[in-house]
Amino acid sequence: MENGRQTEQSMSLLEDVEVVLKFRKMTKAICFCFLTLIFFGPVFISETAFVYASETEQIRIISTNDIHSYLRPIYYRYLDEFKPWGAQSREGDYVNKAEIEGKIGGMAHVATMIKKLRAEKPGKNLLLDAGDTWHGAGLSLFDKGVSMVKIMNAIGYDVMTPGNWEFLYPKDHFLDLVDQANFPVIAYNLTDREWEEPVLDQYVVKKVGNLKVALIGLTYPWTALTSAITGAAKWFKFGIKEEEARNLIADIRKNENPDLIVFVSHGGYGLDQKFAQRVDGIDIYLSGHTHDEVFDPVVWNDTIIFQGGAHGKYVVSLDVDVKDKKIQNFDYRLLKVRQNQIEPDPEIEKLIEEAYEPYKKQLSEVVGQTKVMLYRRDYFQSSMGNLLTDAMRDSQ
Repeated sequence: MENGRQTEQSMSLLEDVEVVLKFRKMTKAICFCFLTLIFFGPVFISETAFVYASETEQIRIISTNDIHSYLRPIYYRYLDEFKPWGAQSREGDYVNKAEIEGKIGGMAHVATMIKKLRAEKPGKNLLLDAGDTWHGAGLSLFDKGVSMVKIMNAIGYDVMTPGNWEFLYPKDHFLDLVDQANFPVIAYNLTDREWEEPVLDQYVVKKVGNLKVALIGLTYPWTALTSAITGAAKWFKFGIKEEEARNLIADIRKNENPDLIVFVSHGGYGLDQKFAQRVDGIDIYLSGHTHDEVFDPVVWNDTIIFQGGAHGKYVVSLDVDVKDKKIQNFDYRLLKVRQNQIEPDPEIEKLIEEAYEPYKKQLSEVVGQTKVMLYRRDYFQSSMGNLLTDAMRDSQ
């Protein structure tokens, strides 16, 4: 695989050169065929087939992950101190950062960016989501993810893999949300406990332009440990199932003959990189779960691996050139969704307001006041985390 990035200008130049070269080759081929007919007549005409070289095709992968039902914009607060090698138990410069960046994310603004990205590659794009999307923010605790599914339907998602948070809902409600989705929800490593039969489709095949794309879903392998107390997870079995993945990829290659195989995974960025090193045959690997803001994707074993942060703060755009079932080149962008630079999509904005309307009173109720900065840091010490755990401990 030739890695790299290309500007639209350079792409246009390359396309012009390709057209000239193809024209010259075609002219030579026509002359050869004409001379053949003159000198050899019908002797060759019944046995000769014209074989053209396969063309380079383009496809754009657009993706989100770990939105957690954050329908409205939030303040951007990512700092170097969040990283493991710089983690410290202190507030960081939240206020100044919020003033500089303003609010980011929000599904109405995400929708505008997605529409723009799709319009640039009409008929040659796929919109994917890697899970932890239907559960998390306050509204989802009231409407149980229904509004998020409606918004995804309106935006026009093509495929989704569930994350561990989707399984916090009761089993029947989780399956009902899957039915409400106008797009396939897939996972090869999800089975029922009793018969160990697949709960969802393991993969789906999409025709995108002239390309045939197989998409395989992998939900969080340890969901039974993290989400099994009250939700659907206690009814299902999970796991990495590495050998099953190898067999599934081989079957898809044989029976579906795809141009690309794309993994839509909620395994976490570390696990997903390890998986790509151990399992051959994956071309593109969309990761979720760990909320990593990946500005430069890694390539393991000819597999492009990336992840797009969380909470709708980013949208990923990955353009790939494909020829003879191989990726020749790619251009990856992690695009920040800034509220002050992107107009909200009116249709999605209306759906968001309708979703919040029945719960305005509950969500606007004041339950307390704080005299100190309350902040979160997913994996590290934070004032909000300490407050909640202290409250849980004191309630015993």
